Amino acid sequence: MTRRFLFNKAMSAASVLALAACGETPTSPEAEDAPQAETEAVATPKTGKATVVSALMVLRGQDPAWINSWHTVFADFEAQHPAFKLEINDASFGSVTSRALTFMAAGFTFDAIYGFIDWLGLFVDAGIVQSINPFLTTDTDVSPDDFHDFGVLTHKGLDYGLAWQLAAHPIWFNAGKFGEAGLQTPAALEAAGNWTWEAVLAAAVKLTKRAGDNITFGGLQVFPMFTSFLPYYAWAWGADLWDEGCTQATINSPEFADAVQFCVDLFAKHNVIGGNFLYGTQGMVERAPDVVRQFDQGIAARDLFSIGMAPRPQGPNGDRGTVMTPSALLLGNRAKNDEGGWAFLKYTVSAAAQPQFAVFGQGRFNANKHLKPQTLYPFENPDVYTQMLQEGRPEPQLLQQREFYAAWRATWSAMVEGSLSVADGMAKTQEQVQGWINTGGCLR
Repeated sequence: MTRRFLFNKAMSAASVLALAACGETPTSPEAEDAPQAETEAVATPKTGKATVVSALMVLRGQDPAWINSWHTVFADFEAQHPAFKLEINDASFGSVTSRALTFMAAGFTFDAIYGFIDWLGLFVDAGIVQSINPFLTTDTDVSPDDFHDFGVLTHKGLDYGLAWQLAAHPIWFNAGKFGEAGLQTPAALEAAGNWTWEAVLAAAVKLTKRAGDNITFGGLQVFPMFTSFLPYYAWAWGADLWDEGCTQATINSPEFADAVQFCVDLFAKHNVIGGNFLYGTQGMVERAPDVVRQFDQGIAARDLFSIGMAPRPQGPNGDRGTVMTPSALLLGNRAKNDEGGWAFLKYTVSAAAQPQFAVFGQGRFNANKHLKPQTLYPFENPDVYTQMLQEGRPEPQLLQQREFYAAWRATWSAMVEGSLSVADGMAKTQEQVQGWINTGGCLR
């Protein structure tokens, strides 16, 4: 292949100091803790000719489908844009921010940088990325109007990226177990207009099986312990994390407390959380569609059970509270090849790239309004993806989301264990979030 992959050598003293000073921004994980930042030595890439497009991408630590699909995207981009040659610097998801800061301290700016919503504030404030507004103003091929508002990464009134990926979480269910229990499936309940969180609870209670104190079949798995999932429940109960202008936290509202109490009760009172969907010991799970390959290989290929899917349930106020979390390529500030970086960014959000993204579970929620969901497996329902996309909203983000994430995990654990009441937990979180609003504010 024509592009060159870069190898690690020694890190300059300036780079070491930058990394130590700036630290690492965590991810918004789905079902696991945030990965630790890598601190391996890195070398400043050669800038090469003007036609070289230097890109910091996430390949290391990913599975073969992700890596192979991205390599195909790289090759296809070069084939369609022969004036540009990609020079890829390989990073893990947990090391992108530290590597970007390190290279900046060494005097190097990437043309394109893999961006996740949690990192945008850090990248902008550190001067690592530039706004794409000048490119959008002059480019006739792409417009912000082509994208859902949650698919445009925005900070302080400026646009910085167009999402190649949107993450949201349908409810997947074991259709056979619903039949055995004499229950209507979530899909049937949705068709009848009765797919609510109360219906989720009723089904989870009936599906859960125990042997003594041990759950042998879990009714449900949800993830309210992660701040990226919190809006799902807050919105469904008619609450929000802060006001529209991000000046006042609203964590301590009665509606928010009711939402969190419902979630805590799923774990501590009803005790329906358990099992493993992939092993056929769980009735329902909320997961992003990047899990469909595992479902196909671990469930469908073994004919373990029939997989169903449904959109987000309605809350007490009728709201589904569908969160859309974007990832996008960003353009380096003072990049040497702005034109090439912009061309690569545009390619990742084009129809041409979507089949490759579909291979590793993306392409289901497209930020581009003109692109339809890409599905590969018979248990996927594109209508569910479309419905969720229409109901989607941007994930609320504090500039100090890292601190919020860590504090909420601790508060959540204490509430589930019973050492902290929900009322006290919400009051504590209200005070913390207000402090972060006062000192840093929100991303948008």
